Amino acid sequence: MNLKLLYSVLVIYSVNVGIIVTVIPLYSNSLGADEVAVGLVVSAYAVAYVAASPLWGKASDLLGRKLALGIGMLGCSFVVPFFSLATDPSQLMAIRLFHGLADASFWIVPTIIITDLSLPLERGTALGRVGTFQGVGFIIGPFLGGLLVEQIDYVRVFYICSALAFSTALLVILGLRERSHNVGDECSSKIDDAHTQIDPESRARRRKRFAIGYLHTVLSAIFFGVIVSQFVLHANEILGQEYLVGLLLTSYYVVETFIQAPAGRLSDIIGRPSLILLAFAMCTLGFFILIFTSSFALFLIAIVVIGGGIGGLYVSLTALLMNVASRAERGLTAGMQNLAWGIGYFLGPAIGGVAAAYSFGAMYMFCVIASVIGGALTLLQRLSNAQRS
Repeated sequence: MNLKLLYSVLVIYSVNVGIIVTVIPLYSNSLGADEVAVGLVVSAYAVAYVAASPLWGKASDLLGRKLALGIGMLGCSFVVPFFSLATDPSQLMAIRLFHGLADASFWIVPTIIITDLSLPLERGTALGRVGTFQGVGFIIGPFLGGLLVEQIDYVRVFYICSALAFSTALLVILGLRERSHNVGDECSSKIDDAHTQIDPESRARRRKRFAIGYLHTVLSAIFFGVIVSQFVLHANEILGQEYLVGLLLTSYYVVETFIQAPAGRLSDIIGRPSLILLAFAMCTLGFFILIFTSSFALFLIAIVVIGGGIGGLYVSLTALLMNVASRAERGLTAGMQNLAWGIGYFLGPAIGGVAAAYSFGAMYMFCVIASVIGGALTLLQRLSNAQRS
């Protein structure tokens, strides 16, 4: 499979995603949506994304990776133009449901493709590159979306996004070639054979590793949900200038994006559990700093540390789960991880809002405690594995 073509597809399609993420709230508001309605329109995508994640993962196991990815992108290219036909927020909400159903493929299948093509000891590095290329487009997209909205009307912006999605679908379907024998297949076949022969105790340990991996994914998504919701309000309340808040969020996304490749490489060297411990430690430190933050400099230090922690968690947890799964289970495993991420993304703003009603410090303290618990579970599992060996 041509990896350069795949990486190009990831950048182009994520630019399309970044544009839509920026434009949809503005477009909803132009159709008369209030703050609650805008939130519902945005959430509709997340609901569909969470529901569709395991289905796309399983579809990639049954139909093949290339076809599952291409169909999802093609579906998105057909759905997006319907945004221009909406006349009220309720119609937008319905269209966003179909958009989320199609878009979920993009966040799942590339991970499985790279896993199929990589050796277990190099998987962290490979998956880190996927996160970086997706993140680059997501950084460019919002800026480009804001620029396009100022220069042209919403209808043409949606058609541009549809064209981007359609072009990537063609590149995937016509340009990518799935190998009959992938680099990691020999190792995967040995793992598959081992999975059919393991005793009940080993099978129970394997289920435990899956459960802890999914739990850690929920925790990292909770942290992300807090950052993109209540943290924004806290920073704006303290700093009082929206452009500084925007700069903080941009800094977070840049760090989270570009930390994934080196973090993945580091996890290949020191092991997934060690990198997960380090990432949880970074989240703990970052949220602890936020409890006492009263200046832009401290906000920036904290958000950079947290961005590094969450980025490190995402790539190391993905590599860990892909290593545990057999090749036939990778699609479903990736789908379940995205389901776990979606659950955490729902819980983060909700829990953060309840805690922030008491104080922002209480919200950050909850994140500190959750991060410590995540690190402790990883350490206990690591000690248990060491004792058995």
